[in-house]
Amino acid sequence: MNDAVAIIHARGGSRRIPRKNLRELNGKPLLAYPIALCRECEWITRVIVSTDDDGIMAAARELGAEVPFRRPAEISEDVPSELVTEHALRFLLDADGVLPELAVTLTPATPFTSSASLDEALRLLLDHSEWDAVTTVRVAAEHPEWMIRIDEAGEARTLLGNPLDGTYNVSQNLTPVHYPCGAFWINRTEAFLRHPSLYGSRWGAIVLRSDETLDIDEPEDLDRAEALAREQ
Repeated sequence: MNDAVAIIHARGGSRRIPRKNLRELNGKPLLAYPIALCRECEWITRVIVSTDDDGIMAAARELGAEVPFRRPAEISEDVPSELVTEHALRFLLDADGVLPELAVTLTPATPFTSSASLDEALRLLLDHSEWDAVTTVRVAAEHPEWMIRIDEAGEARTLLGNPLDGTYNVSQNLTPVHYPCGAFWINRTEAFLRHPSLYGSRWGAIVLRSDETLDIDEPEDLDRAEALAREQ
């Protein structure tokens, strides 16, 4: 395996929590968490922060990350994450003429992600040469067999067309399902640049512990994170 680059998405214009990436959690800015996480993984040889914000640039450098470019304004709003990763990889390709074999995409919004999970995802990807990527999921709280569509007349049907009695009325009989939580993605860079997608044509997933899935999106999530940090 060649080296890997981490690309941390950290724009300045967070809508729900202003200046979210610099907000403190347990005495450290959220930005510090993914940088420290990536530096724990020996196979990640470069840690790059993609941002459009001067304050985040300065903080990233102080925390030991690279900031080799300013993210363009057109991909600094609410855009698909693959556009941000693609921009970073193409910048590196133009600057260096070569790319690392792997790219890790992550954000400061999931501060409790562990290096053990990154290592697990790496092993899974390397074990499956036919896959383009590995990402993270959590156990889904609700079963798709129990989801309901209601039409204009008020008539209800299950989303999948199954009944709700008999076997389907016992949750233990239902196959466990998972939900993407986006703590990180590991992509093969060559496949990604051929078809920019964080998932690619075939991909795998690891199941995170419940604390790792905490995603800071609303102000109350910061309170939950502070409480969880005190427990750890």
